[in-house]
Amino acid sequence: MNKIPLYKQIYQSIKDKILTGELRPKDRVPSEQEFMDAFMVSKITVKNALAALVDEGLVTRIQGKGTFVSANPNFLAEVPKSHTNAPSAAYYIGLIIPTMKTKVIQRLVDYIEFHVKEAGYQLVLHITRESSTEESRSVQELTNTQGVRGIIVFPTEDESYNESLLRLSLDKYPFVFIDRYLRNIDTYRITSDNWGGAYETVTNLLSEGHQQIALISPDNTNTTIEDRTHGFEKAYIDGNILIDKSLWCHVPIDILRNGDTSAYIVKFLHQHPSITAVFALTAEMARLTHHALHQEEGLNPLIELVSFDDPEIPGISHILQDEAQMALSAVKLLLEQCNGQYAPQRIEVPVQWIHA
Repeated sequence: MNKIPLYKQIYQSIKDKILTGELRPKDRVPSEQEFMDAFMVSKITVKNALAALVDEGLVTRIQGKGTFVSANPNFLAEVPKSHTNAPSAAYYIGLIIPTMKTKVIQRLVDYIEFHVKEAGYQLVLHITRESSTEESRSVQELTNTQGVRGIIVFPTEDESYNESLLRLSLDKYPFVFIDRYLRNIDTYRITSDNWGGAYETVTNLLSEGHQQIALISPDNTNTTIEDRTHGFEKAYIDGNILIDKSLWCHVPIDILRNGDTSAYIVKFLHQHPSITAVFALTAEMARLTHHALHQEEGLNPLIELVSFDDPEIPGISHILQDEAQMALSAVKLLLEQCNGQYAPQRIEVPVQWIHA
């Protein structure tokens, strides 16, 4: 199986023809459609290959007429290879995120921007606001933008199999999933050890004598929540303890979006008075649960509350993610693809249990 990205194969094919003289100065390069048919790829893949050739001065593009070999394309042969591979100020990395509301995403954006800039690129940020339609539009805009070399994608919450993301993978376009990902797609992805963090948290609670442990989280519609939920369950299985899934509260997406989450959690807690501990799978769920336990009449404020991510409330033990390492790994793997390497990897960044 050819591990070279398809856009690189097209790029190299044209470049070889120019350097060997098969395509001479001012010759017209075959059309985008011809390359799409020959390599069985999408239009964005061909555009990316042609953009790389334009950036190197090998071809010029004339709107409405096509792509032509530059009048003097051979100057690159006199320039050291290390210089021609260096990014210029006109090179960009795209970052697609679902929101800017969480501390985790805010830190990821900060660290990613730092490493992208250190590598000599500029960051182009798109926010989808958890819309798969906006996600598709962002992918299309970035892949059609001159100078964009690759994309880091934090998928939307529902993680439907967005055709635009599938196409990036099939075309071997340089991109990396961060935090969330799509299952059964062989591509680059960086996540925290969500399964391990949840497993460790629940194991700690069980060792303290808790058995009636509630799980409170957004609806189980993305890989992050799924992995944390599976880690929760495996801790019970390994402890030979019967698990009561009626104590699991996955808040539906429509409830999350219409602002009724707090009331939904309060109702759940009132319906299950046997609960002795709560594991909130996100910091937002932890904050809402903490408010309910301490402000609502009839609820027990002594229930132990723990969280995946820091809810920034004193006295709550939590799992701490390493956003700095996630960002560094994502940029590193993306740049490897931009430089022609293609060997999909899955990296799980270790997390840390912080005991309050």
